[in-house]
Amino acid sequence: MNSFSKTLIGCTAALLLILGQGAFAQGKKIKSRLEPADFAYTLADGVTTREVTYYSDDVACYAKLFFPKGYSSAGKTPGVVLAQGWAGTHESIEKYGARFAEKGLVAMVIDYRGWGKSNGFSTLANKSLQSRPRNDDAQRFTRGEMRIETKRTRIVPTKQVEDIRNAISYLQGEPGVDQEHIGVWGSSFAGGNAIVAAAMDARVKAIAMQAPSIAGKNAKAEPFQLKGKMLEDAIQRARLGQGAEMETGYIERRVIDVESNQLVAEYRPFHELKHIGDRPVLFVVAQNEELFDNREHAFAAAEALTGPKKVIEIPNTTHFEMYVGPAFEISANAAADWFRQYLGAKK
Repeated sequence: MNSFSKTLIGCTAALLLILGQGAFAQGKKIKSRLEPADFAYTLADGVTTREVTYYSDDVACYAKLFFPKGYSSAGKTPGVVLAQGWAGTHESIEKYGARFAEKGLVAMVIDYRGWGKSNGFSTLANKSLQSRPRNDDAQRFTRGEMRIETKRTRIVPTKQVEDIRNAISYLQGEPGVDQEHIGVWGSSFAGGNAIVAAAMDARVKAIAMQAPSIAGKNAKAEPFQLKGKMLEDAIQRARLGQGAEMETGYIERRVIDVESNQLVAEYRPFHELKHIGDRPVLFVVAQNEELFDNREHAFAAAEALTGPKKVIEIPNTTHFEMYVGPAFEISANAAADWFRQYLGAKK
């Protein structure tokens, strides 16, 4: 098994410990959410963009493509799909796409189904089978005027992974993108999504993550026990078509389904690490991560991997501070350089 490298930016390990303890002990204000001003970026000279629509299970989804200076549709430039974390949209991670393009990569920043500019999950407004014409399997498509309802802001991890994989397919069809050199980058909750997408899809040749949540290390290899409030909500969804709702979000407060509690509890990206094989994986973590324990997520994941791997720990930094200032510069550049190294981009 290859040993992985841990990089501490700017300080010795002893000084990091002092800084990390002092930040909280001295009452440092913790950045607990992102603001629109945190998303600002400027395109480097020659970098261009294009908004596109890709389809995931027939749902029209939004993405923005970032192209490096001198990009040619006749060439072969590596591409990277970028995905945001919990209750996020493309807006908060576009600047990473811009930086990747500045470094010579084609970057595709996506919105999941039901988030940002993507369409939502649609179904017939009248769900009763008894009040509609008989379904006929011999007639595959039914066209006509129908009342539908569309639900937004669902958090379904397996659907998000599907969206990432469909974005990969779109990116592979972009003239000038090297189909054989595709990477995936995920932030926060999307770190786990990046692992699962790569575990299922051999087209992913390199992975990088920022402040990644990679849950499941301590979960037993057995089915999740559905009981209590989660079971009550599952029964309600099955019998009535809609369960309870709750508020969440780190950028804007959004209403999601309580269903997400069950789906996240059953979601175990850590168990999928064994399917990554020898593909290169980069983790960039915040030393003062407050949402989960890095030792049970990024560091444990790196230990479990067998291919090229690296953990960069940014000192005196919390989860949401990773998106701004010096921490953003370190994280974005490290990921871009990782993809350049393992996907073969030319600046």
